[in-house]
Amino acid sequence: MIENKKARQYTPTTIKRLFALSGNQCAFPDCDVIFVLPERQEIIAQICHIEAAELGGERYNPNQTDDERRDYNNLILLCPNHHVETDDIVKYSVEVLKEMKRNHELKILSQPSSFEKFRNNQTSLAFVINQLCQENLIEDTTTSFDINEKISYNNIVAYRPTIEYYKAFQGKLRMLYSEYEIQGLLNKQYLLQNIKSIYLKVKGKFVTHSLIEIEEIRKNADEIFEEVELELWKIIDKSTNLQIDIPFEAINISLKIIMVDAFMDCKILEEPPKK
Repeated sequence: MIENKKARQYTPTTIKRLFALSGNQCAFPDCDVIFVLPERQEIIAQICHIEAAELGGERYNPNQTDDERRDYNNLILLCPNHHVETDDIVKYSVEVLKEMKRNHELKILSQPSSFEKFRNNQTSLAFVINQLCQENLIEDTTTSFDINEKISYNNIVAYRPTIEYYKAFQGKLRMLYSEYEIQGLLNKQYLLQNIKSIYLKVKGKFVTHSLIEIEEIRKNADEIFEEVELELWKIIDKSTNLQIDIPFEAINISLKIIMVDAFMDCKILEEPPKK
């Protein structure tokens, strides 16, 4: 089979249109492969011809011109696995692939835009709480993080038992963070940095002189921790994407897990000096 180069010379507009309307996802039904991720330079999308680019290819149409073969309407973005699977011309006819592409694009276009999500006040905090509430939370006492040093450095008293207990769920939370970041559903750092900004704002109420900052924090550590929690509850209360059938107790536990993880990640209260 001789490669038809012209049929594969896609215009920049065609490529942009394909990626924009794909929603960064494979068009194959129920495929959750994400084409481009922030931490990965490789782009795994494959531009596939519905009617083949050259003679001998799947679903080749001799009546098409090369311009028609490379046109947006004859192309579909698939992941490598489903590119191979759709080579089955009996199962995946021209009509089936066009319908697949059309349904996928309609699904993407029906989803709220980033602006609409912002306007509707959907938050990463509520998203993570939703996921945690579906998990079977099992304590993991094997964490190697020396939490006592940070607790002592900040002089936490009332919240010490809470932190010591909920640190056991850090592994589960971080596994969820990683899983949903890979799927492109969450950016953990946005959530943690937002918690950090809330802490800094609360901290500013108590710290009046930078020369004795840590002493002010040590005197008010429990109150600072509590105020951060109250601010996070305000975000939860306004979040439109929090599942309405989640019991209060489950939300409370999930928030504690998130806060303790943020504490361990030095987003709440201060990090001890390195020795």
